Amino acid sequence: MNREAYRERVKVSVIMPAYNEERYIEECFNRVVNVLKDYGEPFEVILEEDGSTDETPRIIDKLASEHPFVKALHHPKRMGKGFGIKRCLEAAEGEYIVLIDSDMEYPPEKIPELLKGFDQYDIVIGFRSVWESKDEKEKKRTRTLLSRLYLKLIKALFDVELQDIQSGLKAFKREVIEYTKPLYSDGFEIDTEIVIKALKGGYKVGFIPITYTYKGESKVNIFTDPVKMLFSILKWRMRRRFNHNHREEPGGEP
Repeated sequence: MNREAYRERVKVSVIMPAYNEERYIEECFNRVVNVLKDYGEPFEVILEEDGSTDETPRIIDKLASEHPFVKALHHPKRMGKGFGIKRCLEAAEGEYIVLIDSDMEYPPEKIPELLKGFDQYDIVIGFRSVWESKDEKEKKRTRTLLSRLYLKLIKALFDVELQDIQSGLKAFKREVIEYTKPLYSDGFEIDTEIVIKALKGGYKVGFIPITYTYKGESKVNIFTDPVKMLFSILKWRMRRRFNHNHREEPGGEP
C-alpha cells in the first residue's frame, strides 16, 4: 500500500522521538510494528531525531524507505525532547496517538492495553510500577526519589495527584492534543504540560502498570534537568498557562 492510502485511513499514530539511539531504535521499531499489525487497525509510525551524532538519522531514513507507514523527521541541531514531540504531534494523522521512547526501556507490547484504556480515559499512561535496572542501586534510588519529589511538586502546584507523569509510554486521544495547543515546552517537561492542561480542561487520565527497564544510558541528567523542569513549571504556574482558559493567553501576561 502506498503512502497516500495510509494517510487516508490511519487510526493509530505511534511517535518515537530519538537522540543517538542507533543501538536500540530499530529493535524498538520492529517490536512496535509487530504489535500494531496484531492490533489490526491502520497505523503509522513517526520516527524523529534532532541533532543525533551517531547512525540514528541513517537508520530512520532506511526504515522510512522500506515501509510506507513510516515518516522520518530530522533536525540538524539538538533542540530537546519536547521540541521533537511537538514536531511528531504536528505530523501525526491518527485518531489515537501513542508516545514511546526509542531506547527499549518501555515495553511496546503494552500499547494495545493503553489503547483499550480509551474506553474510560482520554490519556493513558504506562505507570512504572516495576523497575528493572542494571545500574547501581544508589543511582536507581536517586532517580526514584526525584520522580516522587517531582510528583509531590505537581500536586502542590496544581492540586492533582498522579502515579506517574514522566513515563516514556503514553497514549492520547487526538482531541486532547488539539485542546492543549499551543504547547510551549521544548524539554522533558512537555509531558507535564500536556497532562496538566488536559486535566484542567476536564479530560480524564488513567494508568496501567508496566515494567520499566532502566539501561543506565538515560539522556536525562538527574542533577540539571530536574532543575530546568522546576523553573519551567514555576514559570508556567505564575503565568497561569495551565488553567482552563489557557487558549486565551498563549504567552500572555501573568
